[in-house]
Amino acid sequence: MTERHEQVGFVGLGTMGTAMARHLLDNGWKLVLFDIDKTKLTLFEDDANCVIAGSPAETMRLCNRLVTMLPTSDHVEDVLFGAAGAVTEIRAGDLVIEMSTGQLHLLEQQAQKVEKAGAALIDAPVCLSPAEAASGDLIALVGGKTENITVANDILEALSQRVIHAGPTGYGLRLKLVNNYMSMINHVLTGEVLALANAAGLDRQLTVNLLQNTAAGRGQLLTNYPKKVLRGDTSADFPITMGIKDLSMAINMFETIGGDACFGALARQLFDDAAVAGHGTQDCTAMLDYFDNKLAGQLHQNGT
Repeated sequence: MTERHEQVGFVGLGTMGTAMARHLLDNGWKLVLFDIDKTKLTLFEDDANCVIAGSPAETMRLCNRLVTMLPTSDHVEDVLFGAAGAVTEIRAGDLVIEMSTGQLHLLEQQAQKVEKAGAALIDAPVCLSPAEAASGDLIALVGGKTENITVANDILEALSQRVIHAGPTGYGLRLKLVNNYMSMINHVLTGEVLALANAAGLDRQLTVNLLQNTAAGRGQLLTNYPKKVLRGDTSADFPITMGIKDLSMAINMFETIGGDACFGALARQLFDDAAVAGHGTQDCTAMLDYFDNKLAGQLHQNGT
């Protein structure tokens, strides 16, 4: 009979979860799998290193480490604490490795409830795509106590090219949400920029080729921020006042062709606000200082 410590539970076989589970199995891991969609389980039925469970509770009964990779926090809640939830079979010293991207406050509540059951929960959401999940080259962003992360390290390292311990429980998810916030905004910004360039009559590939070789397209974190504000230097290579001028001229160009520069209007307003706050003659990267001060003031006002 296979002992609990010899198997890892894995609940959630969506696009990412399936690739992750397959990678572990192909590298000799013994898994106990469950998904509410039984068709997902048929992909693994013939694998000798795999046990198909009938519920999250049965999954937990057969292992002492449980990975959850689910669409939302509500799914995690049901898997852990539902009628046939994993917690009904959890034992002292067991570990839940929550790899979903969910809501921060719900994750923190779930960690507390698991702890009350005598076990532990760490959060370990991942970056990159199903291709990296299949090859074991994800980036794991982990929050939790060092001793609990140590228990999960072999699993995390099997799935990831890099494991980043971001801080206490919840900090892996915080870092993932910051990453996704920037990523999704960049999706929208890139779409708007390329559409506006096209509306202005510019060749799309020519525009793309330029942006791939300037700070605009390469991103400020790869260009200006490291050599300026992140080093504590906000002396003006290109001041905010000049940024306002150039941005205003670009907005005017697109207004003449009937375009709506959504991000441009927002950015100009924020540049204006930064200038009023005393950053006008500083480098454009001083927007970081402006936002640091703004958020600090908001948090102080809200008592957090």
